[in-house]
Amino acid sequence: MPSDDPDAIEIQVIQDVLDTVEARLREQERCGLRLTVPRSRIFAVVLHAVISSARESYGCRATLDRAGILDAIFDGVEPTNAANATHPVDHAIRHHSVNTN
Repeated sequence: MPSDDPDAIEIQVIQDVLDTVEARLREQERCGLRLTVPRSRIFAVVLHAVISSARESYGCRATLDRAGILDAIFDGVEPTNAANATHPVDHAIRHHSVNTN
């Protein structure tokens, strides 16, 4: 059920981001990838990217649901900023994992 409550919207965004990262991690692990950092580090890196993206886009009135990076996380759309030219979830996983195959 859609909500206009800003807290409920942000909590849903966080949940959706975490679910997306978890699914991608499991997919990569099935392919033989093993993390070199705690799983929570990957979640923190991606959430930081969302927070930074929201701040860049909207300044003081930044909310997580306005973060420009969300399209890249949820839909696989290429990020618009040149600093993170790769998919943010893949980027976080790639820099903190090794292939065991």
